[in-house]
Amino acid sequence: MAWYEYDPQRLLIERKAMALKFPQFQLLKRDNALCWYGTLESNRGNKYEILVEYPEHFPNMAPSVFPVSPDINSTDLNGQLKHQYPNGKLCLYYPGDRTFSHDTTAATVVAVAAAWFFAYEAWLESGKQVWPGQELDHMQI
Repeated sequence: MAWYEYDPQRLLIERKAMALKFPQFQLLKRDNALCWYGTLESNRGNKYEILVEYPEHFPNMAPSVFPVSPDINSTDLNGQLKHQYPNGKLCLYYPGDRTFSHDTTAATVVAVAAAWFFAYEAWLESGKQVWPGQELDHMQI
């Protein structure tokens, strides 16, 4: 049984949070997973379509965020991915920092994704030299 079937109250909380903070997003069902699909606009006016996918064990695990359009090239000058996993998922949380909790909603995750795109644009503007914040090798996580 999917998390949203055994915890319909949590699904209602998720729907309300997204409607309040990101009303442009739509709730979809892909296979057996719930996803939010929508567009974020950066401070620089760039638009990013993203898919926010709930994991099977939500809310004990954070939703995953995948850029849909435009293509994101987060490979640095050394050929390493910057804050993105090989499957395209964005790295939004530093492992072990416990910023995601059981009470975190998809709306918070989308807001963190918006901050990721802000950092991504700053990194591109720096000539792929400086990404703000802590970093790990995403091929090793």
